[in-house]
Amino acid sequence: MTSEERLSMKEAERILERFKEISVLVIGDLMLDEYIVGDAERISPEAPVPVLLRRERKVGPGGAANVVYNLTSMGAKAIVGGIVGKDAAGEELKRLLSEIGADTTAVIIDESRPTTLKTRIIAHKQQLVRIDHEVRRTIDDDTCNALIERTSPLITHVDAVIISDYAKGVVTSKLTDSLRSAREQHRFLLCGGPKPKNIASFVGFDLLSFNMSEARESAMLNGELSDDYRLIGKTLASRLQIRWLVITRGEEGASLFDMSGWLCDIPSYRVTVYDVAGAGDTFLAAIVLALCCGANFVTAAKIACAAAAAAVCKSGVAPVTVEEIKRIISYGSIAIKGEI
Repeated sequence: MTSEERLSMKEAERILERFKEISVLVIGDLMLDEYIVGDAERISPEAPVPVLLRRERKVGPGGAANVVYNLTSMGAKAIVGGIVGKDAAGEELKRLLSEIGADTTAVIIDESRPTTLKTRIIAHKQQLVRIDHEVRRTIDDDTCNALIERTSPLITHVDAVIISDYAKGVVTSKLTDSLRSAREQHRFLLCGGPKPKNIASFVGFDLLSFNMSEARESAMLNGELSDDYRLIGKTLASRLQIRWLVITRGEEGASLFDMSGWLCDIPSYRVTVYDVAGAGDTFLAAIVLALCCGANFVTAAKIACAAAAAAVCKSGVAPVTVEEIKRIISYGSIAIKGEI
């Protein structure tokens, strides 16, 4: 049947107020986001490029660390598992994670690679260039074993495990195999934000969240890219044996699937978009917390859409709070369209 049920504030508040009771382990590609902000008022005599007069430097958790940042900002307890280099960026990232209340017990130093650092050069509120300092090779067996060993004791105390994959080498089949085995002994939701490169490692997860581009590439129907999101979602959910699957589609909202196929579409909130960077991390954090609080799939996705709407209203990669989610929901409740 077709449903036009709206997410009531009472229902949303009941779930959101429980976020603080939830504990989540996030394992994935940790990054440090760096912003160099200044004024560009002249062209260099050396080359036809602007000269930036630096005014300030800002840093924040990025990649999997941004999922952690959102979890703690929403009131949940977050534990971090991942790799940093033996460098200043790694020390700074660990400090930032500790300052937001995250447990960094399972952050491992790998001296063979640098901490992934993404530096954005900004002038007059416009990004001029981004500089990536990273190594994308898969972590070696010793490092993977160390990560599994460090995270295994922590799994017994969490409600969910999120694998945040940015294709920088941390996510391996050995890692995800260990988590599927652990799930058989301990009751937790196994959730992920995969990249197409590693899609085979996410078979049998409880929840996967893709953006449309990632979903298209991951599905690759008969070796070709399709634009039919319903076919893409149905294919991925069935092929990977996923309990819940979401494709976020920007202004078109989010589409929900299970192994039987398409369930429904949830429209996005109409907000002024300043920056979409990090919105997928916010969506993933919020939907996982809502599911852990007992929300059904559709309700959890509605809350996550509100969280993502709050995120895109901000400049740069920024976390979202429960109060901000409430304001978005009260500003304009959304209906869902589709067959459920």
